[in-house]
Amino acid sequence: MGKRDEKVAKAKKPLFKKWWFWLIIVIVIAGAVGGGNKDKTKESDTEKTAKVETKESKTESKTEKSAPKKSEKQVFGIGQDVTVGKVVYRVDGKEVADTVGNEYVNSTAKGKFLVLNVTVTNNGDKAITVTDDFFKLYKGKTEFKADTTATMYANQATNGDSAAFFLQELNPESTLSGKVVFDVSEDTINDPSTQLQVQTGVWGTQTEKIKLN
Repeated sequence: MGKRDEKVAKAKKPLFKKWWFWLIIVIVIAGAVGGGNKDKTKESDTEKTAKVETKESKTESKTEKSAPKKSEKQVFGIGQDVTVGKVVYRVDGKEVADTVGNEYVNSTAKGKFLVLNVTVTNNGDKAITVTDDFFKLYKGKTEFKADTTATMYANQATNGDSAAFFLQELNPESTLSGKVVFDVSEDTINDPSTQLQVQTGVWGTQTEKIKLN
Protein backbone atom coordinates (compact mmCIF):
# COMPACT_ATOMS: atom_id res chain seq x y z
CA MET A 1 0.00 0.00 0.00
CA GLY A 2 1.33 3.41 -1.00
CA LYS A 3 1.51 6.54 1.09
CA ARG A 4 -1.47 7.98 -0.76
CA ASP A 5 -3.67 5.05 0.18
CA GLU A 6 -2.62 5.36 3.81
CA LYS A 7 -3.62 9.03 3.84
CA VAL A 8 -7.06 8.18 2.38
CA ALA A 9 -7.59 5.47 4.99
CA LYS A 10 -6.71 7.90 7.76
CA ALA A 11 -9.06 10.53 6.33
CA LYS A 12 -12.05 8.19 6.32
CA LYS A 13 -13.19 8.08 9.93
CA PRO A 14 -16.07 5.84 11.05
CA LEU A 15 -19.53 7.49 10.86
CA PHE A 16 -20.14 7.35 14.63
CA LYS A 17 -16.93 9.30 15.27
CA LYS A 18 -18.09 12.31 13.27
CA TRP A 19 -19.52 15.22 15.34
CA TRP A 20 -22.43 16.04 13.03
CA PHE A 21 -23.65 12.44 13.33
CA TRP A 22 -24.09 12.82 17.07
CA LEU A 23 -25.71 16.23 16.60
CA ILE A 24 -28.35 14.67 14.40
CA ILE A 25 -28.91 11.90 16.97
CA VAL A 26 -29.38 14.46 19.76
CA ILE A 27 -31.83 16.50 17.68
CA VAL A 28 -33.86 13.39 16.79
CA ILE A 29 -34.00 12.23 20.44
CA ALA A 30 -34.94 15.71 21.66
CA GLY A 31 -37.71 15.91 19.07
CA ALA A 32 -39.07 12.50 20.04
CA VAL A 33 -39.10 13.37 23.75
CA GLY A 34 -40.72 16.75 23.12
CA GLY A 35 -43.37 15.23 20.89
CA GLY A 36 -44.14 12.60 23.49
CA ASN A 37 -44.59 15.24 26.17
CA LYS A 38 -46.92 17.21 23.91
CA ASP A 39 -48.98 14.09 23.24
CA LYS A 40 -49.15 13.38 26.95
CA THR A 41 -50.18 16.99 27.63
CA LYS A 42 -52.89 16.76 24.98
CA GLU A 43 -54.10 13.46 26.42
CA SER A 44 -54.06 14.93 29.93
CA ASP A 45 -56.03 18.01 28.80
CA THR A 46 -58.53 15.80 26.97
CA GLU A 47 -58.99 13.62 30.06
CA LYS A 48 -59.50 16.69 32.25
CA THR A 49 -62.07 18.14 29.83
CA ALA A 50 -63.91 14.81 29.71
CA LYS A 51 -63.97 14.63 33.51
CA VAL A 52 -65.30 18.20 33.80
CA GLU A 53 -68.01 17.50 31.21
CA THR A 54 -68.97 14.29 33.06
CA LYS A 55 -69.22 16.18 36.37
CA GLU A 56 -71.33 18.91 34.75
CA SER A 57 -73.57 16.28 33.18
CA LYS A 58 -74.04 14.56 36.54
CA THR A 59 -74.74 17.91 38.23
CA GLU A 60 -77.36 18.80 35.61
CA SER A 61 -78.92 15.36 35.99
CA LYS A 62 -79.10 15.75 39.78
CA THR A 63 -80.59 19.24 39.41
CA GLU A 64 -83.26 17.93 37.05
CA LYS A 65 -84.11 15.12 39.46
CA SER A 66 -84.16 17.35 42.53
CA ALA A 67 -86.27 20.11 40.90
CA PRO A 68 -89.84 19.64 42.17
CA LYS A 69 -92.54 19.30 39.59
CA LYS A 70 -95.02 22.15 39.64
CA SER A 71 -98.51 20.79 40.09
CA GLU A 72 -100.98 22.35 37.69
CA LYS A 73 -103.80 24.11 39.50
CA GLN A 74 -107.21 22.70 38.62
CA VAL A 75 -109.46 24.94 36.58
CA PHE A 76 -113.07 25.00 37.78
CA GLY A 77 -116.15 25.99 35.81
CA ILE A 78 -119.83 26.74 36.26
CA GLY A 79 -121.71 23.87 37.90
CA GLN A 80 -118.63 22.38 39.61
CA ASP A 81 -118.12 22.14 43.38
CA VAL A 82 -115.05 24.07 44.50
CA THR A 83 -113.63 23.26 47.95
CA VAL A 84 -111.78 26.08 49.69
CA GLY A 85 -110.69 25.06 53.17
CA LYS A 86 -113.86 23.69 54.79
CA VAL A 87 -116.27 25.61 52.57
CA VAL A 88 -117.67 24.37 49.25
CA TYR A 89 -118.72 26.88 46.57
CA ARG A 90 -120.61 26.33 43.34
CA VAL A 91 -121.67 28.77 40.64
CA ASP A 92 -124.99 27.41 39.41
CA GLY A 93 -125.52 29.93 36.63
CA LYS A 94 -125.17 33.53 35.47
CA GLU A 95 -127.27 36.24 33.86
CA VAL A 96 -126.82 39.82 32.67
CA ALA A 97 -129.24 42.59 33.63
CA ASP A 98 -129.62 46.37 33.55
CA THR A 99 -131.56 46.46 36.83
CA VAL A 100 -132.07 44.13 39.79
CA GLY A 101 -134.74 44.06 42.50
CA ASN A 102 -138.50 44.44 42.22
CA GLU A 103 -140.93 47.21 41.35
CA TYR A 104 -140.61 48.72 44.80
CA VAL A 105 -136.91 48.42 45.53
CA ASN A 106 -134.36 48.13 42.74
CA SER A 107 -130.96 49.20 41.51
CA THR A 108 -129.77 50.24 38.03
CA ALA A 109 -126.31 49.35 36.75
CA LYS A 110 -123.75 51.94 35.66
CA GLY A 111 -122.54 49.39 33.13
CA LYS A 112 -124.18 45.98 33.24
CA PHE A 113 -125.06 43.75 36.18
CA LEU A 114 -123.40 40.33 36.13
CA VAL A 115 -125.67 38.25 38.38
CA LEU A 116 -124.18 34.98 39.61
CA ASN A 117 -126.31 32.31 41.23
CA VAL A 118 -124.11 30.66 43.85
CA THR A 119 -124.40 27.95 46.50
CA VAL A 120 -122.27 27.84 49.66
CA THR A 121 -121.92 24.77 51.91
CA ASN A 122 -120.25 24.85 55.32
CA ASN A 123 -118.34 21.61 55.97
CA GLY A 124 -116.49 23.00 58.97
CA ASP A 125 -117.21 22.60 62.69
CA LYS A 126 -118.14 26.25 63.33
CA ALA A 127 -120.73 28.64 61.92
CA ILE A 128 -119.57 31.13 59.30
CA THR A 129 -121.04 34.46 58.18
CA VAL A 130 -121.29 34.86 54.41
CA THR A 131 -120.16 38.32 53.29
CA ASP A 132 -119.43 39.98 49.95
CA ASP A 133 -115.72 39.71 50.80
CA PHE A 134 -116.00 36.00 50.00
CA PHE A 135 -116.46 36.87 46.30
CA LYS A 136 -114.27 38.89 43.92
CA LEU A 137 -114.32 39.14 40.14
CA TYR A 138 -111.08 39.10 38.15
CA LYS A 139 -110.37 39.96 34.53
CA GLY A 140 -106.72 39.08 34.25
CA LYS A 141 -105.12 41.04 37.12
CA THR A 142 -107.96 43.58 37.39
CA GLU A 143 -110.11 43.09 40.51
CA PHE A 144 -113.81 43.95 40.85
CA LYS A 145 -115.77 43.92 44.12
CA ALA A 146 -119.37 42.82 44.46
CA ASP A 147 -122.06 45.52 44.53
CA THR A 148 -123.48 45.09 48.03
CA THR A 149 -126.66 47.12 47.42
CA ALA A 150 -127.45 45.45 44.10
CA THR A 151 -126.81 42.04 45.66
CA MET A 152 -129.22 42.82 48.49
CA TYR A 153 -131.95 43.88 46.02
CA ALA A 154 -131.31 40.88 43.77
CA ASN A 155 -131.92 38.55 46.71
CA GLN A 156 -135.30 40.08 47.58
CA ALA A 157 -138.43 38.19 46.68
CA THR A 158 -140.93 39.68 44.23
CA ASN A 159 -143.27 40.56 47.11
CA GLY A 160 -140.58 42.68 48.76
CA ASP A 161 -139.62 40.20 51.47
CA SER A 162 -135.88 39.95 52.07
CA ALA A 163 -134.24 36.69 51.09
CA ALA A 164 -131.01 37.26 52.99
CA PHE A 165 -127.75 35.99 51.57
CA PHE A 166 -124.95 38.35 52.61
CA LEU A 167 -124.38 38.57 56.38
CA GLN A 168 -126.31 35.34 56.76
CA GLU A 169 -124.94 32.97 59.41
CA LEU A 170 -124.35 29.50 58.01
CA ASN A 171 -124.08 26.62 60.48
CA PRO A 172 -121.95 23.49 59.92
CA GLU A 173 -123.51 20.93 57.55
CA SER A 174 -125.74 23.68 56.12
CA THR A 175 -126.14 25.06 52.59
CA LEU A 176 -127.15 28.54 51.44
CA SER A 177 -127.99 29.69 47.91
CA GLY A 178 -128.28 33.24 46.65
CA LYS A 179 -127.14 35.84 44.13
CA VAL A 180 -123.90 37.81 43.92
CA VAL A 181 -124.00 40.91 41.70
CA PHE A 182 -121.15 42.82 40.04
CA ASP A 183 -121.58 46.15 38.23
CA VAL A 184 -119.09 45.90 35.34
CA SER A 185 -118.75 46.57 31.62
CA GLU A 186 -120.14 44.23 29.01
CA ASP A 187 -116.59 43.61 27.76
CA THR A 188 -115.61 42.33 31.22
CA ILE A 189 -118.65 40.07 31.33
CA ASN A 190 -117.75 38.49 27.98
CA ASP A 191 -113.97 38.39 28.43
CA PRO A 192 -112.57 34.80 28.34
CA SER A 193 -110.24 35.58 31.26
CA THR A 194 -113.04 36.70 33.61
CA GLN A 195 -113.16 34.51 36.73
CA LEU A 196 -114.87 34.50 40.11
CA GLN A 197 -112.52 34.17 43.09
CA VAL A 198 -113.94 32.50 46.19
CA GLN A 199 -112.12 32.37 49.50
CA THR A 200 -112.16 31.25 53.13
CA GLY A 201 -113.24 33.97 55.54
CA VAL A 202 -112.73 37.71 55.33
CA TRP A 203 -108.93 37.46 55.14
CA GLY A 204 -108.91 34.97 52.28
CA THR A 205 -106.05 32.76 53.44
CA GLN A 206 -107.16 30.18 50.84
CA THR A 207 -108.64 30.96 47.44
CA GLU A 208 -109.80 29.29 44.24
CA LYS A 209 -111.05 30.69 40.94
CA ILE A 210 -113.98 29.68 38.76
CA LYS A 211 -114.05 30.40 35.03
CA LEU A 212 -117.25 32.12 33.94
CA ASN A 213 -116.79 31.98 30.13
